[in-house]
Amino acid sequence: MNEEKKIEFTQKWIGDAVKKLLQKEDIYESDMERIRYMRIGDCNFGGLYTIELSTAAPPDPFYTTDGGDEWDPDGETAVTGRFIRLYIDYAKKAPWDYIKSGTGERFFQLPPYTYTVWKEFEEQYEEAKEEEYDEEDWDNSADEWEAFEKTILCQTYREKFDDDDAYKEWQRRTDRGIQQDIGLFTGLEVLRLFSAEYQDMTFLRAMPLLRVLEVVESRFASLEGIDDLARLKQLCCWFD
Repeated sequence: MNEEKKIEFTQKWIGDAVKKLLQKEDIYESDMERIRYMRIGDCNFGGLYTIELSTAAPPDPFYTTDGGDEWDPDGETAVTGRFIRLYIDYAKKAPWDYIKSGTGERFFQLPPYTYTVWKEFEEQYEEAKEEEYDEEDWDNSADEWEAFEKTILCQTYREKFDDDDAYKEWQRRTDRGIQQDIGLFTGLEVLRLFSAEYQDMTFLRAMPLLRVLEVVESRFASLEGIDDLARLKQLCCWFD
């Protein structure tokens, strides 16, 4: 019988949050399968990293009241399936370029769900919404989120530096560590990524149950793995 693998996190603050959520010191692969929701990144866009975790089942369809109108039931995130495939093709052809002024590094950003995208696929969007949108599914969405929110563990992490270069290097290492560690969360149904840099999207392949992805102010060095978005039920991309 093979011994179950013990999980080692590159980011101590992520590991500490998992241990607190599961109330155990040693974390194994089967433990990670219990975690079904995660929100992670610089959620306040000011260098304060946040991680939210829950072992409870997130609302389906997913909806939250902790932001603006990006999760409005009458909005774009109610459209699923076929339209996400169209969006992937659009993003491949027209990803938003982001050039870091200090280093010249080139990153890609997923185009936000804006008027430009909807105008490109207006007819297909309306057809998909008519076929897939069920108003009854959203009737109690706010109440469901508020009940689910009570199950969420929230932790924050930040280090202070007198030197800007040292701070930027720490931030770069932290972003890369996040990408390595989120691939350990194999049971996720909902993943919300906030303001960080990632090498690619291949970490999605480690999450067979993932049905909802939110991408906010995040950049990718490569679009490798973008086709894995096609299996999602909901996809939300926006900038602050």
